[in-house]
Amino acid sequence: MYRKFRFLLIMSCLAVFAQAKAQFNDPKTLEVGPHVGVSYYMGDLNPMKPFAQSRLQYGGLVRFNYNNRWTFRFDFAHATVTASDEVIKWRPERGLNFTSHINDFSFVAEFNFIEYYTGNPKKNVSPYIFGGFSVFQYTVFAQAGDNMVNLSNYQTEGPQDPNAKWYDKMFGKTSPVGISIPFGMGVKLSLSRHMAATVEWRMQKTFTDYLDDVAKVYPQHHAFYTDENDNTYDLTDPTGNYRAGHQRGNSAFNDWFGMARVSLTWKFNLPDGRGCNLSKF
Repeated sequence: MYRKFRFLLIMSCLAVFAQAKAQFNDPKTLEVGPHVGVSYYMGDLNPMKPFAQSRLQYGGLVRFNYNNRWTFRFDFAHATVTASDEVIKWRPERGLNFTSHINDFSFVAEFNFIEYYTGNPKKNVSPYIFGGFSVFQYTVFAQAGDNMVNLSNYQTEGPQDPNAKWYDKMFGKTSPVGISIPFGMGVKLSLSRHMAATVEWRMQKTFTDYLDDVAKVYPQHHAFYTDENDNTYDLTDPTGNYRAGHQRGNSAFNDWFGMARVSLTWKFNLPDGRGCNLSKF
């Protein structure tokens, strides 16, 4: 009985080792291509409605396929997110609005639930999940009459809290750069020997509360914008309903943004150190 158990244990270990070795020796490939979809925001102006006031997002990606389960991806996305108290109606009496243009650079790891190869007719589809980190540059605007005003040039809220958390100090209102944790899920589909498509949804938890330029309380001194016709707009409190110290945003939670998109990629085989990379498919 002991010999049979030992034999089964040895065979199991050999099978696991063979599978790991096979995956290690899998042909390494790159996939490059564009993606397009919609982007949206969740934060002080829109805490409850995913995909509300969605805007176009687009970009490109480079995916390194390490084996049939794990891939690593560098991704660039240009996204626009927007929200208005008048449209969302979370706090319509506040009368605020914003539009942010985001350039996001992310690195994520993907895990395929099913063995997948682009170009393999038997392993040509798989759902996947992913996670990683990103650095993004953003610029916030507000609608004032017929003009879009760059809010980075105006102090719409009070001075920074000296007791704020480190990421609030580093990525506060005066910083045009933020960091985030992107994560999500999708489905991969091999279309031909070299072409693949993905459908993906992702969320990005940021470490800034100023993606919408709304974070804390109303300041003592408001920010005003005067257009070419001498019309003046209060960028801090467009409705005039609030006094200094009243709550302008929810400082307990930072902003999020998300994307739903499709991509189309082209696969390139990489040298594997054994001469020509002759793919098994």
